[in-house]
Amino acid sequence: MPEARDDDYPWPSGPWVRALFVMTLDGAASGPDGRSGSISGPADRSVLASVRRWSDAVVVGAATMRAERYNPMRASESISGERIARGLQAAPRLVIVSASLDLPWSDPAYAESMLPPLIVTVASAPEEARQRVPATCELLVAPGDRVDPAWLRQQLVDRGLQHIVCEGGRALLADFSRAGMVDEWALTVSGVMGDVAFTATSARCEDEFVFTRFVRDESSRSRGLE
Repeated sequence: MPEARDDDYPWPSGPWVRALFVMTLDGAASGPDGRSGSISGPADRSVLASVRRWSDAVVVGAATMRAERYNPMRASESISGERIARGLQAAPRLVIVSASLDLPWSDPAYAESMLPPLIVTVASAPEEARQRVPATCELLVAPGDRVDPAWLRQQLVDRGLQHIVCEGGRALLADFSRAGMVDEWALTVSGVMGDVAFTATSARCEDEFVFTRFVRDESSRSRGLE
């Protein structure tokens, strides 16, 4: 299986927001376990690695952090060295959007990422909740009662974080899309549906449409899925 290449997902010069999303044939963003990993696979994970490799920031919503339990945002020694040579920071910075600040603070992502995670909340967030943000993170408070995507994008760019991956979930991606803040969609369509797989047999592009065919893989029930 060929891996995704970095030049499949090039970053242009200047600020750019890439929405990264995996969904099943019926539009679900997660499997029966509530996590996207159960509808993913090696090829999709290769895309995730390629998109993140030269990014500056990975933006996620609170619900996604609670469901997916992200690992610390790190990069290997060789990739970190090449990032620094390119004028980037050693690893992408994790950016978490949460109005309630109800996050699994004991997870390693908040204390063991290579750069301090940026926690973005709203002015109405309770002071008690703000006090729970670990010292290993930076707290950024948006004006008003919502985090405006245009405001957040500018805040990130002002911090030198120009190449932004927005990984969702759905509500956050919808907010960015409605605000006109998405420059590119990197969409993976997964043929994994529960314990059944549908194999992609064809795909073509015409105008703004992508036309695909997926056929049931009858061996998927007997062989099991990742």
